[in-house]
Amino acid sequence: MSAGIFAAALKEFELALEELASNLEFVNAAKQLRPRLGNMLDWQNMDNEAKKLAKLFLEQRAVEESLLYRGMVVSLSGAFEQFVRRILRDSVLAINGAAENYDSIHEEIRKQNAYRTGIALQTIFEPPDYLELDYELLARNMGTCFIGAEKVVLNADAFTIFLSIISPEKITDALKRIGMKMNWDALGAMQAMRRAVEKNDTRETAKALQESLKRFGRTRNKIAHSGSGGVVVTESDLRQLLKFFRTFSGALIAFVETELRKLVGK
Repeated sequence: MSAGIFAAALKEFELALEELASNLEFVNAAKQLRPRLGNMLDWQNMDNEAKKLAKLFLEQRAVEESLLYRGMVVSLSGAFEQFVRRILRDSVLAINGAAENYDSIHEEIRKQNAYRTGIALQTIFEPPDYLELDYELLARNMGTCFIGAEKVVLNADAFTIFLSIISPEKITDALKRIGMKMNWDALGAMQAMRRAVEKNDTRETAKALQESLKRFGRTRNKIAHSGSGGVVVTESDLRQLLKFFRTFSGALIAFVETELRKLVGK
């Protein structure tokens, strides 16, 4: 298994976090600029269209900032789900690449491949919007998966279908797809993770990071399923979330890389 197998997945997620951070800074700048802008403009020399735009901006209510923050929470959730999908897909590709033949692949992975491929094929009439599936290729690859086969191709994309990552339990279930048992204490032992949740003990850190994920999931669900009414998200909330996921993403990859090396024996 080559080093940095999840580098692309991590880079993609970090870019998503950077984009959200940039949006947050823009909203913050607009919030500070709005009450000062009126006295800074040369109203007499502005054309009507410019005046109209300036007045529209000045009349925006501060409450709308929370609406933007809520949208960023949903975007962050989507980016994180995509991040975990990439981890699963790249893990399966690594397992496949390290396998000498079909018989050398762990039985649980072989079962998951058949099961997940079956689920993927069932979507042929209603393909998932978030994933492009080549159904002919899925079927062709399954034809290589039998006892005695020398050249095997696992359906890596099938392992990522119908994956919703908004809770510790679902992260645990996701990793089961690739034969891994989630160990939250392993993440709790990481110094970066301890600093992120401001804990010193391994078990306390593990519990705190799981609780952070649960709160995030509850907030995301309330926004997505209730029209965001009554859900307040502040600038501070978003900054804390971005900080947390920057650390958690690296910790999760470090854990999965360690477990993956055990699976492929390298």
